[in-house]
Amino acid sequence: MTKTQNKPHLTNFIKQNYIWILMIVTMSCIHLLYMYLIGARKQDMVYAAVLDAILLLITVLVGFFRYSSKVKALSNALKRPVEEQAQLPEATDDVEILYHRLLENQSIARSESESSAAVRQSRMRDYYSMWVHQIKTPISAMKLLLEAEREELGQLICDEEQSQCQTADMTGGNISAAGLNDAAKQQAAFKELSDNLDSFEDELFRIEEYVSMALQYQRVSSTENDFVLEKVSLDGVIRDTIKKYAKIMIRRHIGINYSGTKKQVYTDEKWLAFILEQILSNAIKYTPQGFVTIETAEEKDRFFITIKDTGIGIKAEDLPRVFEKGYTGYNGHADKKATGIGLYLCRQMADKLGHTIRMESELGKGTKVWIGFDLDYADTRD
Repeated sequence: MTKTQNKPHLTNFIKQNYIWILMIVTMSCIHLLYMYLIGARKQDMVYAAVLDAILLLITVLVGFFRYSSKVKALSNALKRPVEEQAQLPEATDDVEILYHRLLENQSIARSESESSAAVRQSRMRDYYSMWVHQIKTPISAMKLLLEAEREELGQLICDEEQSQCQTADMTGGNISAAGLNDAAKQQAAFKELSDNLDSFEDELFRIEEYVSMALQYQRVSSTENDFVLEKVSLDGVIRDTIKKYAKIMIRRHIGINYSGTKKQVYTDEKWLAFILEQILSNAIKYTPQGFVTIETAEEKDRFFITIKDTGIGIKAEDLPRVFEKGYTGYNGHADKKATGIGLYLCRQMADKLGHTIRMESELGKGTKVWIGFDLDYADTRD
């Protein structure tokens, strides 16, 4: 509603009450006509007309004053916070009483709807949290089975090598062509099995990442502050992140450059690790070959961690929207498994922690992400 609409106008009042005003004017005209028909003196008729006009004016002014008071009271109610706007001016007639009851019913219905939605959201959050913790059990079991399979494969390879050595000793080092062919086939089979185990481990690692992201998404969406700001050594967090993705980088032949840092900043270690993991994961995902470089820099009262890759880069038109929820862009359409949630969570959590995050990229030449920390942060908590 605009300011002009909030102001009480006499024309609006007349439009709203024109029937009553018209009735008063009509009665005055009938009164004068009656006096004329009975032969009243001209002076008496003028006097009566003046009295009728004064009566009409007083009626209009009193009505307009009451109308103006209600408009101002409602305008002041609009200026108050939404939760206080239900305190409307007191109703003065049956119509206003009914309007009050309608508004009260609407307010009650909305409160019940909001309460019901909050309960459903709480139950859904609890369910997802429970699901995330339950799914960790089979993931851990699959990890143990994978390790057992690797150990068994290693033992088979060792036994096969020993068998070949014993055969060579017994034959004086002369192994038939058929034996060599069987050994080559056995080695190829072992190599294929080892590659399959590597692929299985990569997919299991990916599942674990998605499960973790689901839990973090629930926490970020929650109104509760699930973080604690404290002085954290960046070097430890960065090295733990690199260690987590080391196997993936080795298998994909992606190098990592990081020389270390002694810097400490105020942050939440768990959430900072999550941000670094998401960025490094994207760098690895979109770098078919090359390397990733992690560096630190300080500018005035700001400290930065930069993560740069030599991957496929991002289109210029996609770059402004990479932190939007669910936005995947051109790269996301190429990678059908992209969700567009990881960078969104990074931005949300960086904002909550008081950090900055921005991205620079050029298609075909890689991407660089900056995470900024305020060195002048003062811990004012009790």
